[in-house]
Amino acid sequence: MPHPPMMPPPIQLTAQEAAYADNAKKFSQFTLAYEGHTLPYNLYVPDHMDHPLPLVVFMHDMGSLSEEPDFTLRQGIGALVWADEKEQEKRPCFVLAPQYSEKSAHDDYTVGWAAEATIALIRHICEKYDIDASRIYSTGQSMGTMMLCELMITHPRFFAGCFLTAGQWDPERMAAIKDEHVWIMVSEHDGRAFPIMGECMKAIEKAGGKVARGHVDAKADEETKAQFCRDVVAQNANIQFTWLDGDSVLLPGAHIFPAVHHMSTWKWAYLFEPVRAWLFEQKL
Repeated sequence: MPHPPMMPPPIQLTAQEAAYADNAKKFSQFTLAYEGHTLPYNLYVPDHMDHPLPLVVFMHDMGSLSEEPDFTLRQGIGALVWADEKEQEKRPCFVLAPQYSEKSAHDDYTVGWAAEATIALIRHICEKYDIDASRIYSTGQSMGTMMLCELMITHPRFFAGCFLTAGQWDPERMAAIKDEHVWIMVSEHDGRAFPIMGECMKAIEKAGGKVARGHVDAKADEETKAQFCRDVVAQNANIQFTWLDGDSVLLPGAHIFPAVHHMSTWKWAYLFEPVRAWLFEQKL
């Protein structure tokens, strides 16, 4: 019997996330053929370009797997925030958001075909548009973070900077990213991302890398968040390992289930404007 078509799960956006929802209309949908596979993607192209601009690549989580090419634009703001008018005024850039329909990173620390297809897609976009190749940035959440970790290992210094949220990877291999520029944000009560990524940081330090650490309440006011970011950056490390305190990622009346802290992390992470600013300061 044929399988029914994959239907995306319902996604509830916070008021802060919903404020960015209209930015989805700014993206166009395309597909890339890659070794017998088809990878749909969403692309935002800035209105005004008089010089090469950076590219931000967003890789979504497993809960956003879908046959609908623009579903990644409707599950949160990981792609949308960079295309916002106010953000573009400060940090103009292209925004690329692949849409995956099958799991692309696994708990045994292996990845599927979509990993290399994403690299091929980025190269395709860089050939087609006026992209500053020294300022390719990437960000991911959960599965997207896991795949991005593997891509940093297998393609060193491909990305100028990465923002990883709610994910983890193989501590035995993560020392390979010790020279990358990375900001990591997880929830303290995420039962996998917090402890396993912590082990990854120890491996990086053992290999001679430098890691800054810091934590903050997800619901803190903007100045408190800004000071937290300044304190982390002041540690002069290329890798920042940060976490959101305790239950602070939970919304009032939140339904409690095993992965609630994990899945709530990116509802806050992309709202940290100083982290977005830090990312754009990185350059190969």
